[in-house]
Amino acid sequence: MEHSVQLGTQYYRESICSRLLQLRDREKLPFQIIEHQHGKRWIIKCQFQDHSLKATENEAMVQKIHRYYLANALAETILHHWEKDHVVQILKKKQYLKQNNWQVILNKALDYLNNGLGQVQGYHVNRKTILVTQILSCLAQSTVFDIEGFLKFRAQEYRNEVSKAVEYAIDEYVLEKEYLEFIQLLKHFVDSQRPRLECLHVGMTPQGKFHLYNSEGVKVTHHFLEDYQLDNIHELGYEDLLVSALIAVAPRQITLHIRYDGYKDTLQTIRSVFGDRVCDCKGCSLCEKF
Repeated sequence: MEHSVQLGTQYYRESICSRLLQLRDREKLPFQIIEHQHGKRWIIKCQFQDHSLKATENEAMVQKIHRYYLANALAETILHHWEKDHVVQILKKKQYLKQNNWQVILNKALDYLNNGLGQVQGYHVNRKTILVTQILSCLAQSTVFDIEGFLKFRAQEYRNEVSKAVEYAIDEYVLEKEYLEFIQLLKHFVDSQRPRLECLHVGMTPQGKFHLYNSEGVKVTHHFLEDYQLDNIHELGYEDLLVSALIAVAPRQITLHIRYDGYKDTLQTIRSVFGDRVCDCKGCSLCEKF
């Protein structure tokens, strides 16, 4: 039995040939690779020859198996090479993004694509399955497959997934940048403030309600909230109110008596703003109140 498939590409000849050779050696597939260059494009001919197959009724099934292996090799080339190039092309069109920020966003986008948007399990595998299915559909209709043409005209669902990941990465990058700028502004404000207390102890209940104490262990929560409308607590949230209160007091030292994992973002903000002024209590009588 003999049959062949011709693969066309302008940019991914090396990757395709490398994966085809690995595939041939690993799976012991009976094909040879013949390459021809036409201008800037390469034609990679996969010539299958299986003289051990005698039953003609099995030929169609064997060809399907061969095409499946080829589709997997092509999908891997797209995932590992074209995908990165395409993300960069998308970023080039975002004129508001500076080129020196591309690498950070590129890494974020590829991380989303490889590990899942919104922590979707098996996201990378699902994307490859989509590609393999679409490539098989093309190979079932024709023995000629052009990888760039396929990506431009046939792989819209897959391209949409890549574009979605890039938008997620850009949004996250912008938010992180705005957050860091906001933290720097708060740090500058705190450093320029005269401390209203030398030391402030902070405790927080599992419900997120915080309590402030001075160095003598006297509760001073309401004393430092007099500038806030307590009716707005539910709108602001206790955690935002805590950060605002600490900035207003600007103590020289903050001791945290917080043992719950649910406040990581708030604690990170406090540590980022106050730096080495912050320390964590390892356990005391005040800790036991919360």
